[in-house]
This record gives sequence, structure tokens and C-alpha cells, in this order.
Amino acid sequence: MKKYLPVVMVVSTLALLSGCSTIGTADYAYETDEQRLQEATALTRTSPHVGHVVWLNPPQKRVKVTETAKQQ
Repeated sequence: MKKYLPVVMVVSTLALLSGCSTIGTADYAYETDEQRLQEATALTRTSPHVGHVVWLNPPQKRVKVTETAKQQ
């Protein structure tokens, strides 16, 4: 068992380092999805069964970074 310990440590270290090296810059960003927010607001006004909606994590959509940069 003790003779396999250094091999296991080296293999796990290499696996961790290779995983970290593949992380690059993202081509997308997340922003709040206003359309889905409006749909939920409209639903609370039209349906008697839906109560007050409080967003802890509002719905988000994925957009390309270039589109986000243009809007700012």
C-alpha cells in the first residue's frame, strides 16, 4: 500500500494541474433575462393562484461577450 502512495499522489497532482490549465476566457456572459421577468410579473396579475413572486436568483440568459460589450 505504501509503495502506491507516491504514484497516486503524482497522478492526482497531474490530473488537477491539467484541469486548471484548460480553463480559458469565456466567450459568453450571463445577464438577467428581462423577458422571463416580465412573463412572471404578468402571470401574477392575471392568475388568482399565483402569489407574489420574489426572485432570489432571477432568470438569466447566456449571451456572447461581444454583445454584452456593445450594450455597455
